[in-house]
Amino acid sequence: MSFVEYLTAIGEELLLEHLITLTKAEALPEIIHDKLLQILKMYLFLGGMPEVVQDYINTSDIASARNIQNDILEAYQRDFSKYTERNQAIKTSEIWNSIPRQLARENKKFKYREVRKDARAVTYEQTTEWLRKAGLIHMVYILSNPKLPLKGYADNLKFKIYMHDTGLLAAMLNLTSDLIIDPTRIFSEYNGAFIENYVAQELISYGHKDLFYWTSRSDAEVDFILQFQNHIYPVEVKSGTSRNIKSLRSYEKKYYPEVLLRISPRNFVQSGNFINLPLYACFLTKVFLEDYQVS
Repeated sequence: MSFVEYLTAIGEELLLEHLITLTKAEALPEIIHDKLLQILKMYLFLGGMPEVVQDYINTSDIASARNIQNDILEAYQRDFSKYTERNQAIKTSEIWNSIPRQLARENKKFKYREVRKDARAVTYEQTTEWLRKAGLIHMVYILSNPKLPLKGYADNLKFKIYMHDTGLLAAMLNLTSDLIIDPTRIFSEYNGAFIENYVAQELISYGHKDLFYWTSRSDAEVDFILQFQNHIYPVEVKSGTSRNIKSLRSYEKKYYPEVLLRISPRNFVQSGNFINLPLYACFLTKVFLEDYQVS
């Protein structure tokens, strides 16, 4: 389930209807903003696997939901052996199990040598492709140059790997439920891994099938570069409420994008060509970009 589908599943249709009617990046009342962030924290922890969500709706028992997540992860491991040869199954498990710790790094670029000390890309390329086609991972490729078509400027040997569900990521990292109570911790946990993973899931759910990112030769990095209606948009993801958009500004100086988009825990903001979307409003990305083009 996407976050929108989760809101419907838990009976928060009124909140969802309010979000859907938005046409401008005007701040929501803080009481609504805070409620949506609290719901999002629970979603990040539970994830969107229907069986997990339904169990929590029925029981309100986080421990029970975690047990189901662990059952799903064990079933995946069995499936790796069922659908691939033994040697391939071992490599699939190695890649899969390395994803959480690679996301926990500051630099989240996927490195095969962290899967196995002597690993090379040629050994594991078939494995990552199997996981991608199975819908278990999302691969985000680095761009040598953010030009159209973006695929033509992607380096297929350099990428990040995100999981298809933040709840399963939380289970693999054995994160405890006290994260949900803390105002901001789950957003910043493991160098913002949950937030980037969540945003990747949401963007793909709402039509951005191919994802890319950009880095400068210094220390600037833009988390996602989107292609939409023959336009290119940089998207920076923030796990905290800092107003710093250093990487976006660095990108702007080089490529002059029409819009600078940040997705963060902050409320809706628009100032000139800068738009901040709250984390819970990722699904509105296309709507706001399209509206900006029209205006």
